[in-house]
Amino acid sequence: MSDKKRILIVDDDETVLQSLKRLLEVSGFEVLALSSARDILRSIKSFKPDIILPDMLMPNLGGLEICQMLNDDKEIQGIPIIMISALSGYADIEKAYKLGVVGYFTKPYDFSKLLQEINKVIASKEGKAI
Repeated sequence: MSDKKRILIVDDDETVLQSLKRLLEVSGFEVLALSSARDILRSIKSFKPDIILPDMLMPNLGGLEICQMLNDDKEIQGIPIIMISALSGYADIEKAYKLGVVGYFTKPYDFSKLLQEINKVIASKEGKAI
């Protein structure tokens, strides 16, 4: 079994999805990339990610709805979420934080800062300081 940390990405923009997937894999993570959140609960339960990176705006089911679903499901509650979005308004960011996200990045984002935040969240989850 791999010791790699697992990241689930959900974004309907295939270019963003694949480039982020490649960058995270090169950085040492095991990554599951979904272009739709339709089967998100099943994917989370089978993949068991250490962190989830959803896009805020997607057809049918967006990042806020994903947060709410995680909050409502005792089996998967507590998985850290870092939201990635084109929305940069205070009200949108505030909604995400109220639903429990641990980080919020607006597109286009700086990958090195996102990677730093991912590592910080994972270390915090494991009770380690970085």
